[in-house]
Amino acid sequence: MNEKPETAPAGGLPANNRTALRRVARAARKAALATSMEGRPYVSLVTLAFDHDLSPILLLSRLADHTRNLLADGRAALLLDGTDGLANPQTGPRVTLTGTVAEEGDPRLRRRFLARHPGAALYAGFGDFAIWRMNVERAHFVGGFGRAVWFDAPLVPPADAAFMAGIEEAALAEINDGHPDLVATLAARAGGGPAGGGWRLAGIDPDGCDLEAGEEVLRLPLDQSPDEARSPLACLQTLVGSQSN
Repeated sequence: MNEKPETAPAGGLPANNRTALRRVARAARKAALATSMEGRPYVSLVTLAFDHDLSPILLLSRLADHTRNLLADGRAALLLDGTDGLANPQTGPRVTLTGTVAEEGDPRLRRRFLARHPGAALYAGFGDFAIWRMNVERAHFVGGFGRAVWFDAPLVPPADAAFMAGIEEAALAEINDGHPDLVATLAARAGGGPAGGGWRLAGIDPDGCDLEAGEEVLRLPLDQSPDEARSPLACLQTLVGSQSN
C-alpha cells in the first residue's frame, strides 16, 4: 500500500481514504470494464453489485465481447465513477479496481446482484447469462486533486465481511418482516420520500445498506463497521440515529 497523508474530505466523503474508497465503490451501480481483446485494451459498460468484501459481482452474457475476452484472459480492471453532476469531473472521486474475473455459481452472489438491479431479473435466467466475480488484487482511490492512494487487498477486514455474509439473509427477513417502521425511516434518510412508500431492505454490508421499491434502489452508507457483538438491527438503529443528527 502506498498511502498519502489524509486530506480534508471533499464532496462529503470521509477523511479516511480507505473508508472513502469503500463508500464511492458501494454507491456505484455501473462501471467501465477493461479487458484484453487480442492483446489490445477493450473497455465496455457493465452493471455491478458488490459482495461483503467489496468483490464486484457482474451479470455477464457469454455472447458479449467482454465475456469472451475474460474467458481468454481473466485479468481486468473496473473504473467506478463518482463524479456525476460535477462541473469539473477531475475534482470528484473515482475508484479503479484491478484483479481477475471468473464465473461463480454461488446463489448468494446472484441474490446480491439482483437486489441491486431488480430489473435484471427479466433476463438473468437466460442460458447465456451467468454471475461473474472479480477477485480484487489492488485498488486506486482518487478523491480529487491531490488525493490519490493505492491499496492492496483486502479492502474490507475479513472478519467484518464474513460476519455480514453469515447473517445477511436472516437479518433481512427479520427487519423486513418485523420492523417496517425502521425500513421506512431508513428509506426516508436515503432520499426515498415519505414513509410507507413500499420500501424493503434489499441488502446489508459492512458499509451500509441498500433499499428497493420495485425497480428503484437507494443506498444508505453506514460510517462504522458492524460489531460482531451487536445485531444488524442495532447497527441499523444506530444508523438512523446518526443520520438524524
